[in-house]
Order: sequence, then C-alpha cells, then structure tokens
Amino acid sequence: GSVYTPEEIRELGDVCVEKGVLIMSDEIYEKLIYGDAKFQSVAACSPEHQAHTIIVHGLAKAYSMTGWRIGFTAAPLPIAKAIGAIQSHSTSNPTSFAQVGAVAALDGPQDHLGEWLGEFSKRRTFACERLNSINGLSCINSEGAFYLFPKVSGTGMQSGEFCERLLGQAKVAAVPGVAFGSDDYMRISYATSMDNIEQALDRLEQFVNSL
Repeated sequence: GSVYTPEEIRELGDVCVEKGVLIMSDEIYEKLIYGDAKFQSVAACSPEHQAHTIIVHGLAKAYSMTGWRIGFTAAPLPIAKAIGAIQSHSTSNPTSFAQVGAVAALDGPQDHLGEWLGEFSKRRTFACERLNSINGLSCINSEGAFYLFPKVSGTGMQSGEFCERLLGQAKVAAVPGVAFGSDDYMRISYATSMDNIEQALDRLEQFVNSL
C-alpha cells in the first residue's frame, strides 16, 4: 500500500531517461489512494519521460470488473504496434460485452469511487489498529490499494511458516511476504466485508496468542 510521492516518481523517471531504460508503469490502483497521498504517472512528468514509459492499466480494481479480463496499455507508437502484433495472435480480443462495459465504466459517473474510498479507509484503519494490538505483529497503514503488509517475524516465524500454520490452524489465508521480497511480512487484503475482517482478525489474534 505504499505510494511514491510525485517527486520520487520524477526522480526515478529521471534515472531511467538518463540511462535509456524503458519504464513499465502498472497504474491499476491509481483511483484507490487515501489521505494526502497523490497519484503521479511517470509519463506525465515530461515528454522525455513519456517516450520511455509503457503504461499498463485495467478495470478490475476501481470498477469491480475482476474476471472480465479487460485492460489497456499506453505506449510510444512503435512499442504499441509491437505489443498489438504479439497480443493479437496470442489472446485475440476481450469479449464484446466487456469492451462495452469498460467504455461505460470509464465514461460514466465516478461517484462510487468516493464512497468506496471512504469504506476502504475505515476497513484499513480498523485492520491496521487491530494488527498493531496483537503481540508480535506490527503494521504501517496503507496509502493505496486495499492491502496491508504486517510484520510477523516478531512471532519467531518467517512468512512462509506463519502463513501455512495460520491457514491450517485458524483457517485464515494470507500471502507470505517472501513472494514480495520480504520474508518478515505477510500480505492481507481488506477488500471484503467488515464482518469478514473482524472474524479473520479475531482468529489471527487467537492463533498468535496460542503460540
């Protein structure tokens, strides 16, 4: 749930432009940002940054179109043509109703986003506070998306063992942090009801207290 500041985005982009490195920017969570955090596309920093950037995006997160398998890219024309040449012979096209739905989502009212962000913000704050109240766990609140990344190594276990035992004993699923480069943490999602979050955190606390 970390969000780079606009200044950090520009500085990272500057290095890539200087070194001639292409940037692939996954911007699917651009609408799901909380508090004072601000979204900044590296392609918007300057024409030079834009020329080095391939944006990948989709409608699964902000528009609940998960499973419709529809997204888009924005890239310099030669790269976009190369992507199209490969994609057209590997996956064909998204189904027609998904394309119509995507246009309606992007062009239609965006009122739901404010309501969603308010609800997600309540869930993330509740979950983060509960996690920090459990002995052996610690968590920083997220600035974007709908995940938390609590530290679990205070329990004496690394992420793989912790998540395996949590699933087996408490029937709570989490993703080991080692998959994201940090074995001291696990990833959980709060993109579910508050009732489910409360029940999962109750089970998590009982599991940790039983160690």
